[in-house]
Amino acid sequence: MMQMKVKTKYILGIIIVCIAIVAFYLASFTGFFVKTTPQPSKYDGFAKCLTEKGAKFYGTYWCGHCKNQKEIFGESLRYVTYIECDPRGDGARPEICVQNNINGYPTWIINGKHYEGEQSLETLSYLAGCPLE
Repeated sequence: MMQMKVKTKYILGIIIVCIAIVAFYLASFTGFFVKTTPQPSKYDGFAKCLTEKGAKFYGTYWCGHCKNQKEIFGESLRYVTYIECDPRGDGARPEICVQNNINGYPTWIINGKHYEGEQSLETLSYLAGCPLE
């Protein structure tokens, strides 16, 4: 009887170790432990140009039109200067929105002029003088 308990504990220990090894392998394989570098996106150069030219995108996290505008840029949005106007949003800066008389969302300020509503990439390219790559 005692020998049976020892064998059972031994087998359970082996099973637990095997499960841990498989779990670690799967986590590593899926990138759980690996930090990846963002890959260049289609509009990175364009988004960087907008920022270099001082273009700013004002919006809120709950605004559907702002969401559409963000989706147009895809991963390249990380290079656009975005200002969150709702105090409840991540990284909110509502005081900047008030200072710049932002009354609707989305609003772009390019060369000192306000452009309200969703803007196409072609329109932003024209207004900012940035080539659409």
